[in-house]
Amino acid sequence: MAGAKILVVEDESSVATHVVELLETLGYAASSVVRTGKEAIQNAVKTRPDLALIDITLKGEMDGVETGEQIHNRFNIPVVYLTDRANEDLLKRAKITEPFGYVLKPVEERRLHLNIEIALYRHETERRFREREQWLSTILRSIGDAVIAMDEGGLVTFMNPVAEILTGWRLEEISGKYLADIFNVITEKTSVPIQRHIMDALHKGTIVGRTDRHTTLISKVGRETPIDYNAAPLRDDRNNIIGVVLVFRDITKRKRAEDNLKQTANTLRNQTQIMQSIFDSIGDGVVVANESGEFMLFNPNAERIIGLSETDASPDQWSDRYGIFSPDRVTPFATEELPLVRAIRGEASDEVEMYVCNAKVPDGVYVSASGRPLHEESGVPKGGVVVFRDITERKRAEEALAQAYSRGRLEVVDTILHNIGNAINSVTIGIGTIHGHLVRNKLMGRLHALADAVKKNQGDLSNYIKNDPQGKQVAPFIIALAEDFTKQNEKLRKTVARVGDRVEHIADIVRMQKSLGRRNVDRKDINLRDAIADAVKVLQESIKKRDIEVHVDCENAPREIRIQESQFHQMLVNLIKNSIEAIDELAESSGLSATPSIKVRSFVQPGFLTLEVVDNGIGIEKRKFKVIFGAGFTTKESGSGLGLHSIANFVIGSGGKIHPLSDGLGKGTTMRVILPMSAITP
Repeated sequence: MAGAKILVVEDESSVATHVVELLETLGYAASSVVRTGKEAIQNAVKTRPDLALIDITLKGEMDGVETGEQIHNRFNIPVVYLTDRANEDLLKRAKITEPFGYVLKPVEERRLHLNIEIALYRHETERRFREREQWLSTILRSIGDAVIAMDEGGLVTFMNPVAEILTGWRLEEISGKYLADIFNVITEKTSVPIQRHIMDALHKGTIVGRTDRHTTLISKVGRETPIDYNAAPLRDDRNNIIGVVLVFRDITKRKRAEDNLKQTANTLRNQTQIMQSIFDSIGDGVVVANESGEFMLFNPNAERIIGLSETDASPDQWSDRYGIFSPDRVTPFATEELPLVRAIRGEASDEVEMYVCNAKVPDGVYVSASGRPLHEESGVPKGGVVVFRDITERKRAEEALAQAYSRGRLEVVDTILHNIGNAINSVTIGIGTIHGHLVRNKLMGRLHALADAVKKNQGDLSNYIKNDPQGKQVAPFIIALAEDFTKQNEKLRKTVARVGDRVEHIADIVRMQKSLGRRNVDRKDINLRDAIADAVKVLQESIKKRDIEVHVDCENAPREIRIQESQFHQMLVNLIKNSIEAIDELAESSGLSATPSIKVRSFVQPGFLTLEVVDNGIGIEKRKFKVIFGAGFTTKESGSGLGLHSIANFVIGSGGKIHPLSDGLGKGTTMRVILPMSAITP
């Protein structure tokens, strides 16, 4: 690799000079030449060479082996040893450090060139492999589906967090065990065990699975979850099957939605049949016409009441055709005032009385008609409906038939709406409790009784309190009443606090959903220090209330970055808010042993901007590092479990990473966000 920087660590000047000359001949750049291990470490920090050539028999505080081990482990720099057949113990130690090659002294150009190229190629290959491994691991741990991988013997080798949640097992518990030990599945329609399907994938190289709604997973604790699953073989570079990957997902919501849809369809079908039966058997006449006056429905009772069925006559002929008169039985009813004609025009009418007399009903009938327009979704009239009844002998004997037409859409109720519903229910209960205390306040009655007694004796109150048997009870009564009021107020205060927490919980959920929904906000250049200061200002009241010391360090960070401002601001607020809550939690559990503090610092590492929020709060157990960013995960009673989840979504969506760092409970937390400079550079 021409141009690669080589660090030469050699305490013999002649050898060092010779090696440098060879490196220059071969086109490498000798970053520097040092004589001791200490100098080598210092130089590696400053220059970050691509490779280190180290004399294995280096003299000084650190020999060549120790120097090479530190340079490789601390800086991930490949090491090639220069050796003149050192003793066996030294070579054994050198092997443990996993060097990338050995070059015998005196150094030959061809051998030196070969070792350097092999070392640089191997190091680059390993780097790419690690990056790819990290990339795949991140994907597998971030996707919403559960994933379990097995080797060719059917033993579990990998399980992502979603699979851990659904099965109830942790990877460290079942690694190296058979799938049947953890993946207990039952089916409603077949007795074929899932293990047979997976073995088909392993031995026959086929993709198998179930995508119906009759497969149920039984977790470690007996929880049943309906799932879909499929299994596919894993193959190596030579197309040999080396294992199986099993992917499955929780279909509880889908199954519930399908059941609801089926129930809705049955309900609609039954309602249609019922409505048809109602129209056929209803005692009132029902007539429906479109916007042109063509009859669309003319039920049997309409014909029975007015004597005639539907006709091809136009609306302006209806009064003559059906013999419709005003209630005076003489004046023909104006066509434009007929309830059905008005309904077609878009007008509603109620209880319009008319008299009908024609050849089929020569004695005539009185009817009361109500008309309503029919509208398209756009609001344009598309017809009308009229409902009428015979009121000749039983005028106003029956209630007017109420017609209600409702249209709506079925919506799937998800986890967020369920959470809001629970929170609103809690607020309602809290308000009800407060209202009950205020309405049924016995203490106010006792206070009024005391006031009445004092009012009656206010002319000689001193004598009343000193000598009257009842008056002597005034002071103890007041003391007891004050204590009861204090207790009542404390109950009300706690209830109001709970209601406030629930309202804040609802606000958090709504605010988070708005933040998650704004995916296409344009990025803009923002001042990093000002952005952090704004986030601190939002939480200033909480910070001041707890006497928290806040330190901001952006000395080694760029002045401006380009990012989605609102989501970046929300991320900062959430991170600082989490630190405040962590300090509160430590104070409540064991008390604070030091001044509460939050440090926000930002600095640049090669290719990346790192942002850290450090607190001396409650800390995080290491076993929870993998789950704290999951949607709904929270350790707080009033938490929504969306804060860290939204942060992780934003960071990952920006091409970055987020890592929690903590030594355990009571030892504080560092939330480290790493963003690629290429994505945020203005």
